[in-house]
Amino acid sequence: MNGRSIAVTVALVFSADMAGAQALPPQAQLPSWATQQLESLAKREAIEINARMNPFVLRGDFDGDGKGDLAVLIKNKDSKKEGIVFLFKQKAAPLIVGAGHALSNGGDDFAWLEVWQVEDKGSRQHSYHEKSLKLKTDGIVVGKEGAASALIYIKGGKAVWQQQGD
Repeated sequence: MNGRSIAVTVALVFSADMAGAQALPPQAQLPSWATQQLESLAKREAIEINARMNPFVLRGDFDGDGKGDLAVLIKNKDSKKEGIVFLFKQKAAPLIVGAGHALSNGGDDFAWLEVWQVEDKGSRQHSYHEKSLKLKTDGIVVGKEGAASALIYIKGGKAVWQQQGD
């Protein structure tokens, strides 16, 4: 066998091994502290991770304590309503928006959500409907492509919705 034949053989064997590889379940992709919070919350709220979007989890400092927190897409197993749970690295109580917990114009079911991203602390947020603000913590911009978008941020331990466009 020449060098080229060996390289092709190795590539084929590697490809065959990878074809049988299984993707990690969503919960296994989270740090252990987040998994523990989700498992505890799931006993009270009947929620599960909703991995219908990629990414299904965002990282940011949502409570402003300097530690990396997570925002995870979830679904209520009973009602099938979708939402987001904020998991705080240093706080015991996660915060749910959607999934049966209404938040302003977002309602209690975020099934409409098509895009989301972290908005950095210090960025200036403009709204046609409300006073512009400078974020004191990281926030999340949520939206439906070609339609409305909004900013969700945490203030005083509660989620705040700021409509950005429609």
